[in-house]
Amino acid sequence: MEDKTVTGLFEEMKSDVTSYVTNTIEIVKLEAFEKASKGTASAAITLFLACFVFLILALALLTLGFYLADVFDSNWKGFGIVTLGAIALTLVLLLIKKPLKNSIINSVIKFLQRQEDEEVKYTTKS
Repeated sequence: MEDKTVTGLFEEMKSDVTSYVTNTIEIVKLEAFEKASKGTASAAITLFLACFVFLILALALLTLGFYLADVFDSNWKGFGIVTLGAIALTLVLLLIKKPLKNSIINSVIKFLQRQEDEEVKYTTKS
């Protein structure tokens, strides 16, 4: 067997530590990319759904305006009622803005923690 010198052992240890640090940095980068991509995908889907819901709401209010205009035999009364309803809904949303904001923040935090918990389960099973 070959005798290893102290210098050789230190060189080998230095190589191992360098490899470990490089691999750790790479893992952290990949985890950050994964979380960013999941967040971006979630945001894109949410934006798409929000646009779709806005379109549906706009068409529903337009339909309601025409229906009420037919019922009252007056366009301005039908669309005026719909407009007042939209203003009332906006005021209600402004009043519950803070609880709604807190609810959304809590949902995002729970989502991120659930993703982290799933990662921990996956890594402990291996």
